[in-house]
Amino acid sequence: MTTTLTNPIACWQEKYLTGNLQVDRQHQQIFEIVNALHEAVVARESIYRLQELLEYLATHTIEHFQSEEALMMAMDYPDYDRHKQNHDRLLSVVDSLLLQMRDCHTVTITTDITQFLTDWLAHHIKGEDRKMIHFLQKSAVIPIH
Repeated sequence: MTTTLTNPIACWQEKYLTGNLQVDRQHQQIFEIVNALHEAVVARESIYRLQELLEYLATHTIEHFQSEEALMMAMDYPDYDRHKQNHDRLLSVVDSLLLQMRDCHTVTITTDITQFLTDWLAHHIKGEDRKMIHFLQKSAVIPIH
């Protein structure tokens, strides 16, 4: 998925690199999806299109979180529970939005939501994900690249 925004809300930057190619690719894809969702919000696309993009974001994010959680479990990562709780909280927000969209068709996805997703992503990657990758690299479970 490629976004055509001239000013994307979620700008991928080198400071988000974790050092793990698979995780970094997945993060970049999530940034692209958030940008596509933001573009659809700004363009005032239909609720059905917004729902489609939010579902795509949820699916991709779940897959990414499962991937990270498998890495953490494989090495008995000491902060697994806290990290997973962060994942679960984000998924709960996204699930709640999707449920409201499916049931009511009245929920409004705004730029506040895409900003929240962008901020959450940046904060989580620079904090929790970097700590996880650093631990796993020190434990020689995953290569740097």
